[in-house]
Amino acid sequence: MASGKSLVVGASGLVGGALLRVLRRAQIDVAGTYAKNPRPGLEPLDITHSARVRACIERHRPAVIFLTGALTHVDYCEEHADEAFAINVEGPRAVAETARAAGARLVFYSTEYVFDGNAGPYDEEEPPSPLSVYGRSKLAAERAISAIDENALILRTTVVFGWDSNSKNFAMQVYRKVRTGERMTIPMDQFGNPTLAQYLARVSLTLAQRGARGVVNVVGADLVARSDFARALVKLFGGSPDLIVPVSTESLRQKAPRQLRGGLKPTKLERLLGREAMPLDDALKRLELQWKTGAANT
Repeated sequence: MASGKSLVVGASGLVGGALLRVLRRAQIDVAGTYAKNPRPGLEPLDITHSARVRACIERHRPAVIFLTGALTHVDYCEEHADEAFAINVEGPRAVAETARAAGARLVFYSTEYVFDGNAGPYDEEEPPSPLSVYGRSKLAAERAISAIDENALILRTTVVFGWDSNSKNFAMQVYRKVRTGERMTIPMDQFGNPTLAQYLARVSLTLAQRGARGVVNVVGADLVARSDFARALVKLFGGSPDLIVPVSTESLRQKAPRQLRGGLKPTKLERLLGREAMPLDDALKRLELQWKTGAANT
């Protein structure tokens, strides 16, 4: 990675916040933006306004741009396709075009939702086949970015979780339900790789520094059912396993279709790093430490 400043677009989110902490600990000069959720030290940026994108990038002149900002609410996207494509496709296109013109490296965050979940886990070479508006928008963004800049790094990930009191990620949802003693209906037939946000951020920096490009799956090592992941979280937070009620995805009647046999293979990632992806047990231990110390960068 070229020396110089980094810019995290979408720094108020779980992954963006983790990136800010990782970059600062690496003593890298970094600026961050938010779209709708202000945070101290961040500046507003709507990536659907290309002129504002250009002004932001021209002002900061970053060497690397980490683009985490997106509309990720899968069911909302299903009923608001125009908004989803504006934020998830046209926004990244504007960032990619300006990044290329400014000579900045782009790291873009994508998802397992580009696949249909019929035969996962998937590697980077398998043909995408998204089921939902969200998945189609992220695939369209991948293709737009690749067409603009062949050196861009596209990181696919899934089931990202972490300790962040401002976040609605799955781990925080479970934590809040444990505190209130509320039971949770969790799909037992959806499989994915739980991925610690801190791990995703650290690996993002490493891959950028090593000049990686193209698509790389950055996920935790273990493929598990969502209900089993929920049980592990309940146990970690000191709750009763009876709080988890495993159900079928079909019974939830969600607006957007979900992948069942999903997940991503970290084989390419492990080859690039020279080590195995983070096991779920290790990720849960770090989450527990973050919870008990109140430090998300522990």
